[in-house]
Amino acid sequence: MIVAFEGIDKAGKATQARLLSSRLEKEGYKCKTLSFPVYTTPIGRELRLSLQGRRSYPIQVRHLLMSANRWEMKGELESAGVDVLILNRYIHSNIAYGVASGLDRSWLESLDRGLPEPNLVILLDISPTTSLKRKMRGRDVNEQDLAYLGRVRSVYLELAKEYGWRVIPAERSIKRVHEEIYAVVEGEIRKYRASNNP
Repeated sequence: MIVAFEGIDKAGKATQARLLSSRLEKEGYKCKTLSFPVYTTPIGRELRLSLQGRRSYPIQVRHLLMSANRWEMKGELESAGVDVLILNRYIHSNIAYGVASGLDRSWLESLDRGLPEPNLVILLDISPTTSLKRKMRGRDVNEQDLAYLGRVRSVYLELAKEYGWRVIPAERSIKRVHEEIYAVVEGEIRKYRASNNP
């Protein structure tokens, strides 16, 4: 089962992915966590330079690189022996950030067609102002533009409504957010196991 966390920068995705993995493992599930972009690959290293403003690419090229980075990790995404794969960002990040930049949604969607689909997408929703408060310094090129993050958030909320994602308000305490996430995931795991073990 694949669980993907989405949301604008500093929404708490990495923290909540870590907490969820730890709790599920205590419950006896084998978990694996991946955070995108994966900066250790050749394409990932190029992406880091781009996000740091040290490489200048057309916006289309940056989104192609983001997709290519996920394709680099296709083997990891399909690895056997894992009960729950937890992703910090996945294919919908490319769509939200790309559409907010004025790119064509159908083109963006085509880039990742063929990659494993998540069983559950959880959108951690915060305001751009909260994003800024949570990280004042060392922000990348996307994190620095609050108006842009506002557009990304709007696209995310539209996608969530369209696809029926779980939207979790993430400006509350880490513990409260985690408890709500765990309740959602536990219910989805039960449904997933029932459908795969009739």
